[in-house]
Amino acid sequence: MTVRVLCLHGWRTNPSFMEKQMKNLMAKLPGWDFSFLPGPVCGMLAADDDVEQESLAPYFQWWEPLDGTAGQLEAVRYVAQHLRQEGPFDVLLGFSEGAACAALLLATIMGAGKASPGAEMQKELEDVPRPQLFVSVCGIPPDDEATGCCFARPRPKVVKAVEVPSVHMLGDLDADKTNSLTLAKEWFNVDDSQILRHPHGHRFPLDCRPLADAMRQAVQAVRQDVGRASLGGC
Repeated sequence: MTVRVLCLHGWRTNPSFMEKQMKNLMAKLPGWDFSFLPGPVCGMLAADDDVEQESLAPYFQWWEPLDGTAGQLEAVRYVAQHLRQEGPFDVLLGFSEGAACAALLLATIMGAGKASPGAEMQKELEDVPRPQLFVSVCGIPPDDEATGCCFARPRPKVVKAVEVPSVHMLGDLDADKTNSLTLAKEWFNVDDSQILRHPHGHRFPLDCRPLADAMRQAVQAVRQDVGRASLGGC
């Protein structure tokens, strides 16, 4: 059975750039179906020169910092509608801000994460087909802003971890490494020993074999659990 993966790109990039980022990973998972969703906020400014050189405008992001929680929840509704129309997907994969959006979506569906306003939206999203696996590459928490950012605000406490199997990859030289650890440990209750690392910065790993192997094993485990449940726990 084909594994379907929905991919959410990073801040001010686009699906074309993310496909290039993921070229090595996709090559390690032949037969998997990867699709890419652009963020709802469109503009002509790229995240950096590398993005601008590798892909043409427009560029997208998932929310504007000044929009606060309201902007984040609109992004959740946007991705949820795509899941309704094009799902189900087995895997929801996000890079950087895309991982933040994916995590917030799953937390909202399950009434996890922050106490408010996610719980208020849970019923609204109860018909959304939920992906069975979350994959974060250099992800950040949904409520986080860059260190020193003028829009930074206090991070609300996570009151309930998201009970969805997850795979987390971070870069040892990434300036957002601490935020990636927060996403894994606080939002998904992942032990430090289970977090994958690569020796670079804010990017996909050059050697994607460990990430591909972890994704393959996690999907297999989820499908085995679903199979046992369908047989009444046998």
